[in-house]
This record gives sequence, C-alpha cells and structure tokens, in this order.
Amino acid sequence: MSTEQVEAAHPQATHAPVRHDPPAPVRPPAAPTTLLPSLANALEAAQSRGVSAAVAGLQDAALGALRLTGPGVPVLAEAAVSSATPFLRAPLLARLSAVLLMHPPTVADGGACPSCGKPAPCPTSRLVQW
Repeated sequence: MSTEQVEAAHPQATHAPVRHDPPAPVRPPAAPTTLLPSLANALEAAQSRGVSAAVAGLQDAALGALRLTGPGVPVLAEAAVSSATPFLRAPLLARLSAVLLMHPPTVADGGACPSCGKPAPCPTSRLVQW
C-alpha cells in the first residue's frame, strides 16, 4: 500500500513533526479500594495502560508516513485494545476460576480449605476473588 493510499484511507495520518511529550492517558485507572486492588480494578487499570500504550504506538514517529495523529487516535486505540481484551482476559479468568475451585471461599463444614488446610476463606481464595 502506497503512502498516498494510506493517507487517503486514514485522513488523520500526517507528516507531523515529532512530539516528545507522552500522550495523555485515555482514562485514569480505577482507584484500588483495599491494600490489594480487586481483580476488577486490576483488569480495568491494565485496560487503561493498554490503551495508553496503543495511543503512543499509533503516534510513534518510527511509523513514518503511517503514523497517526489527531483526535481519532485515542478512539482507535480504545477500539483496538477492547477488541483484543476478551482474548487476553479469558485465559486469565479461567485460571483464576480453577484456583477458586481448589481454594473455595466457603467450606461446607466451616472448616479449613481443602487444598492448603488454612481456615476458609484462605489467603489464596481471598486474593483471587472478584
């Protein structure tokens, strides 16, 4: 694809001078509510960092004529990261669910965790709960 075709397809693509200031974050990460952030907050913060990295990547001067600038860049970055997110989160959530099966938050007799023997809910179970 030629430079002219790229510029026609992406009007935001310009030959803008190199900027050295970092892009502003698209949205701030969620504030943790406890000493260890909840899984939901951690995933949301990771999403935000991913979008910020995508914005920086799309605006990287090393892309030359393919470099994108303008107000559409954060929207494109958010869309790209959001499209990839389910494929990244699914394996992580599957493993966390497996950990919760091994370290259940509650035990029928109110006793110890069947995997580690600590009082339920054990530290492992508390850590991976969302």
